[in-house]
Amino acid sequence: MKRIQLAFLAAMVALPLASTPTLASSAAHAPRQAYMFLKLYSDSSLVRLELFIPDVERALALGWDVKGRPTREQVQASLAKIRAYAEAHFAVGDGARPATPSYRAFDFRGTETGEYLLLEYVVRTPPPERLSITLTPFFEFDDTHRNLIVVEHNWKTGTFDNESNVSLILSPQEPTQVLDLTTSSVWRGFLALVRLGVWHIWIGIDHILFLFALVLPSVLTRERGRWKPADRFGSAFIKILTIITCFTVAHTITLSLAALGIVHVPSRLVESVIALSIAIAALHNLKPMARVNEAAIAFVFGLFHGFGFASVLGDLGLGTDHLVLSLLGFNVGVEIGQVAIISAIFPVLFLVRRLRVYDFAFRAASVGLIAIAMLWVAERSIGFNVPVVPLVKSVFGIRADSAAV
Repeated sequence: MKRIQLAFLAAMVALPLASTPTLASSAAHAPRQAYMFLKLYSDSSLVRLELFIPDVERALALGWDVKGRPTREQVQASLAKIRAYAEAHFAVGDGARPATPSYRAFDFRGTETGEYLLLEYVVRTPPPERLSITLTPFFEFDDTHRNLIVVEHNWKTGTFDNESNVSLILSPQEPTQVLDLTTSSVWRGFLALVRLGVWHIWIGIDHILFLFALVLPSVLTRERGRWKPADRFGSAFIKILTIITCFTVAHTITLSLAALGIVHVPSRLVESVIALSIAIAALHNLKPMARVNEAAIAFVFGLFHGFGFASVLGDLGLGTDHLVLSLLGFNVGVEIGQVAIISAIFPVLFLVRRLRVYDFAFRAASVGLIAIAMLWVAERSIGFNVPVVPLVKSVFGIRADSAAV
């Protein structure tokens, strides 16, 4: 029994200290390659060409230093010549009728292999189900050159913010290919938003820790300002169900308002309040606030978590394509994700609520949550950053060159 209690204590204290892996999504740019990124909407398309600057200089002899990035003034001075070359070497359409892209802007992208010049175009007609694509820059002087087509956004195929999965590879021998979009459907896009919602709640460590802080006292009851184990599973279950319902209602309201553009709240304020919500919920565990219960905390701060969820949809650049279905699918995914988390934690907490170690673990975990949350508040509000790993190493006397045992 002591081993079980010690294992449980370690898990309770360690969970608030968990960290989330950083996710990256960028195309693996390489020499002798050019790229076309497509954002396909229901009524238009965005086309972004990414051309390796040494290749641009080789083709056009602009006098640029190929070891670095040209200035914007240098690009602007040669823009007519660059556009003429690029626009003669790409086409999109249904094969029989190439679309007429309109130039919008240029920019740069720095990669490990060098600098790329970005040219952005818009096609103001709906993309066909079979999209014919031609992309031939630099083929004339290098038959090993390859041009890659990447669909960055397409609601009906469930593709959002993709910069790594290549759809087509064009060569001098095959400079035109057809991108088949006939397998796309509204249902497929909806399911993709559901998966995105589940994934976001699972990797959103701040959302998870807020839920964890609220779940900890759900298997307890409060009497005269003190916590005691709940007597029945049914009452504890109703309590956690009420908490999660309040959280869901709140974040659904603000997620919808923000996604529809009705309400806008600065992201720094939102992220700071989300971090603060963890500290408030955990502090309530240590010193229950009179006339305030966990459901009220869940609702009030759930409003800010909803704004946080909305920022994810905003980052995807969903536009107005199936916006209602996007909101519904993403929200359903968030609910599935949080129900899965609660279902995993709640039964375990109920089983161990009467163990002597639970009271200590409950308090230790709450203190840990407060410490992490306040560090995040300082970081998100004023940019204060604590080098946690070096600090821990110095406290415990761990040398950087210490070998792992």
